[in-house]
Amino acid sequence: MLAVTKLGLRARLPGSLATTTTTTSPVMAVGRALFSTSENRAAANRRTQAAIRKHTGNAVRQTGKQPAPSLERAKLDPSKAPTFVLPETFVIPPLSRFPKQFKPLMSYLWGIIRVKSLDFLLARQYRFSSMPGWRQKPLLSLKKAPLIAQTKALHRQMNEAIASGDAEMLEKIVDSYLYVPLAVNIEQRPKGRTCTWELVRYNKEPRIVSHKIFPLQGTKDKLLWQVTVSIASRQRVVEHERGRVVPGSEKELDLVENVVIGTMISNETWATQNAWKIISTVQPMTPEKWEREQETVKLLAEAGAGSS
Repeated sequence: MLAVTKLGLRARLPGSLATTTTTTSPVMAVGRALFSTSENRAAANRRTQAAIRKHTGNAVRQTGKQPAPSLERAKLDPSKAPTFVLPETFVIPPLSRFPKQFKPLMSYLWGIIRVKSLDFLLARQYRFSSMPGWRQKPLLSLKKAPLIAQTKALHRQMNEAIASGDAEMLEKIVDSYLYVPLAVNIEQRPKGRTCTWELVRYNKEPRIVSHKIFPLQGTKDKLLWQVTVSIASRQRVVEHERGRVVPGSEKELDLVENVVIGTMISNETWATQNAWKIISTVQPMTPEKWEREQETVKLLAEAGAGSS
């Protein structure tokens, strides 16, 4: 059952549909589009920091420099690799959200230039390193079209799985951090209540807004590869109860979602070590969130220094 608020639509019951109609911040998480399971960027930062501590074995505080057990498992089974949205996943917000004062504006613009340049150079460095020979084609392909197509397919499959209540399929599509709350919401649905989801159209061509390749802490030959794609679409959701459409439940929603997909690759064979999965969705990096993001970056740097 949907309830209208000033900010949009919110869920009355666990596992029910939810979305937003606000125009000031159009980017909303995929999970929030159907279920109230997503978290804001500040909460995402806290989760990222906790994941960093967990998967580096809290290297800053430990006297030893051995990798955490989770990283040891990741070496043997890539599906066990730590997964979290990489720090400084910078989705540029609308110009209206930029700082108005000169000094903060210059600092913010420099942050954008630095992050985007570093992401570009690192990705090209790894692509160059994947060349078997000077005149041979790189083994690592950074072509945008296949990455966008992969994200679109996962986005569609995830929403269909959530709507149909197919937890088994959902587990194959999304990372465990995202899967657990979604699966709980599916289990908490009222008996006999289902919904259908349909992608009506793309309002804009999906595009890559962040592309990062990052070394996996504690390993020598593993890299985390994450791509964020902005998907602007119109979606239709309809609730059903015991096989019948719930009157007034059909809604068409215009959403813009920044979908983060990730995998792990070997810097020896340059092959993906596990299937692409949806890790999360992120909101634009406003100046306020950028300041909080630096805390995560500092923690990651300290963890890296402690384990070196």
